[in-house]
Amino acid sequence: MYFDKIINKKDIESLFQSTTQTIIQAYWEGNIGFAYADDLLRPTSVAINLGCFFFLAGQPNQEMLHYIPKVYSDDYAILIPIDKTWQNLIENIYRNNYEKITRYSFYTPTEFDIQRLQLIISKLPKNYQLKAIDENYYQQILNLEWAKDLCKNFNSYLDFEKSGLGFIILKDNVIVSGASSYLAYNNSIDIEVDTIVEERRKGLALISSAKLILACLDRQITPNWDAHNKPSLKLATELGYILNQPYNAYVVWNL
Repeated sequence: MYFDKIINKKDIESLFQSTTQTIIQAYWEGNIGFAYADDLLRPTSVAINLGCFFFLAGQPNQEMLHYIPKVYSDDYAILIPIDKTWQNLIENIYRNNYEKITRYSFYTPTEFDIQRLQLIISKLPKNYQLKAIDENYYQQILNLEWAKDLCKNFNSYLDFEKSGLGFIILKDNVIVSGASSYLAYNNSIDIEVDTIVEERRKGLALISSAKLILACLDRQITPNWDAHNKPSLKLATELGYILNQPYNAYVVWNL
């Protein structure tokens, strides 16, 4: 079945009124992502795709869960259902190839504790370097499986340079951690943080995130945060974010 691409965002706003995730704001406020529905004039089942996220609302639709847009190339997706009926359908359709997780939405504080963020950055170990993502690092990141989400939603480095922002941490001139803009829109970004497994629990994610937040504040960019798991939840609270609420999501693979 073919699903029509939504042209007028106002046609589907009411279906997503109860969503609390900041990520979806990239669709409403920016020129990012796309939505598709069962009917263009009278949509009753709708999906909004942003990066690897699919927000599902309206009437649960089995065929919509089987439909993968041609522009989507990953072999996994994170499905965010609007209610329990969508959750039940996801669990029934995907059965053995999904993981139900709890994510956490946050309020972005109107004022960050600048001194605390600066103190965090000052704790960078002596044998590590903190660098802004330039064209060279951008290309390196795209070739690192564990780090590619830091940059992959931009069409090119020129696109990243124009709209995005990010920092990486090097050890022996090798990228080991970073914080960057997963999505960028309307003077806002959604933060993505990644660290190679061998370098975790050393405070590197905290340091690169603090640097990114300060850079955002200098440029009058709003740095939004949505946590994928409890470590990300802990990281966000240490940086000054205010928990909104947890919500259910599904990581689905073998699409």
